[in-house]
Amino acid sequence: MDEKKLKELEQRSFENAIYVSKTPADEASMTIQKIYAVYKNQGFDFAIINDSGIMKFNQDRLKFLELLANADISEVGNKFEKRLSVQEYEFLKAYLEYGKYHLEHQTPERQKIKVMDVSPKETEAYHRLCQNVIGQEEMKHTLCKLGAVYQFAKKREDYYLPTPPIHKVLAFIGPPGTAKTTSARYFAEMMIEEELLSGGSMAYITGTQLKAKYVGQTSDRVHQIFETNDIIIIDEAYSLVNYNETERTDNFSQEALAQLCIEVEEHSHDKLIIFAGYGGDINEKNNKMKRFLDENPGIASRITFTVHFSPYSAKEMLDIFEALANNATFHLEKGWENVLLPFFEERVKDENFGNGREARRLLEHTMAVAAERFMQWQETAVFSSQIAREKEERQKLSLLTCEDLQTAIQEFKRG
Repeated sequence: MDEKKLKELEQRSFENAIYVSKTPADEASMTIQKIYAVYKNQGFDFAIINDSGIMKFNQDRLKFLELLANADISEVGNKFEKRLSVQEYEFLKAYLEYGKYHLEHQTPERQKIKVMDVSPKETEAYHRLCQNVIGQEEMKHTLCKLGAVYQFAKKREDYYLPTPPIHKVLAFIGPPGTAKTTSARYFAEMMIEEELLSGGSMAYITGTQLKAKYVGQTSDRVHQIFETNDIIIIDEAYSLVNYNETERTDNFSQEALAQLCIEVEEHSHDKLIIFAGYGGDINEKNNKMKRFLDENPGIASRITFTVHFSPYSAKEMLDIFEALANNATFHLEKGWENVLLPFFEERVKDENFGNGREARRLLEHTMAVAAERFMQWQETAVFSSQIAREKEERQKLSLLTCEDLQTAIQEFKRG
């Protein structure tokens, strides 16, 4: 068993022992160190030199297989029973039982098959994606397809079939406000659930955040981001490049781009790397990802798949607005769709249409109008009792009227 699998089995046994023995989490680390001290015949006068955090792995615990093989607790009055408290001894028994059972019953072949148990569409992350991202059916289909592709490659590796590497470097491109970075996070969570990544540490950064404060520090900053994370989502990487022909890209950006090419080359197989930004079916002026990739072939050549996001229709914009209002616990007055539909039908034709961001902006304008209306009503309102006041105020605070929407639309158009 390699060290990674040993750590995983030991950690599960450790957590099971905490549960079974009802040992407080803050005492569990001390308990496990006492167990290994007794195993090494150190008694109670041992020096605690390991990290006491229960989520940290210390070197004693690498002797777990040795402990499973040699720790004999079958006899009454064994050395563990004598030197440990009742609760500590219960912890030890649960710790050993769990480890021995799974070591005996989970053969390598069974572990391999288990990796394939969760299909992309069955993951919790995919369900949340469908609940929280309106429309974008092509994108959702593509993400499930990608999950299947990586599972297929992993399955071939499990059976020692020659498998060419499929790089985990993706581009999420589309118009602004189409949930690209949100979907990237959900896809990363899907990959974690499918056990297709070595870990779940995630970094979300913009292109400009790759740069350090001083010349010479940027390459190390980029390197550390890749070294310490399993998932790297880079939003608007093209912000590193100055496309003004009269000015050159600054030294910090050049350093970041150079190191980014190195890291993508080095980690395209063992990390999930997603570049998100404006592109796809939009005007040439705003197709920033295309220009960025055209001018950085070292990165472009490593991108295996591109996930396309579509602009929203007027009907989808109604759905997005309603979802945002509901999430903010607002009730929309009957007939609200008739007020907003003509507005969104006009907006979707504009070349600067912001998609979901415009629904959010319109909701904020509407809330501002509703707030002003509420204050004016409150100045003249008369109530028969405190209970009546609270009931009517709650209703007013939760309602967005058609008139609110109409006023908000006019304010939105004025900018």
